[in-house]
Amino acid sequence: MSNEQLNYTVIEELGDGVEIRQYGRSTFISADAKKDSNSGFRALSGYIFGKNKNGVKIAMTAPVISRQEEHVLHMSFVLPEGYDVDNAPYSLDEAISIHDVSPRKLAGIRFSGYVTENKIESRRLILEKNLSEHGLSTKGEFFLMRYNPPWFPPMIMRNEIAVEVQ
Repeated sequence: MSNEQLNYTVIEELGDGVEIRQYGRSTFISADAKKDSNSGFRALSGYIFGKNKNGVKIAMTAPVISRQEEHVLHMSFVLPEGYDVDNAPYSLDEAISIHDVSPRKLAGIRFSGYVTENKIESRRLILEKNLSEHGLSTKGEFFLMRYNPPWFPPMIMRNEIAVEVQ
């Protein structure tokens, strides 16, 4: 896949596939899906396909980031390098927010295949256990990062569960 990806540097490997990574500053577009997961994706993809004030088409990047909270799915796309809150095209959809994300340290664990609740929970538990064993505390909620479209062969799909660490 040739999409631009969110850059990071691996700081430490904790075991069981858990990595501590340093991410630089980035800019996200975000939407909340209250009906179904596709409504958030449609709003965000509409923005990058030109449904913005300038009609500018923006390259798709990876990963697509999501976090489930009760009946709301929070979803974000990362804008390509060079975009920030000040120069990203204004969204015509009021459900979309554009926000800069400060440099941060994340702990993450990869898995392949289709995303299921069981896979998410099992990887989250492995991640949580490793962070606890290494005395690392988390900041915020765990979230999912998907790097490939749904038609990608499952055995080589890249997904990750991550959380910010202090």
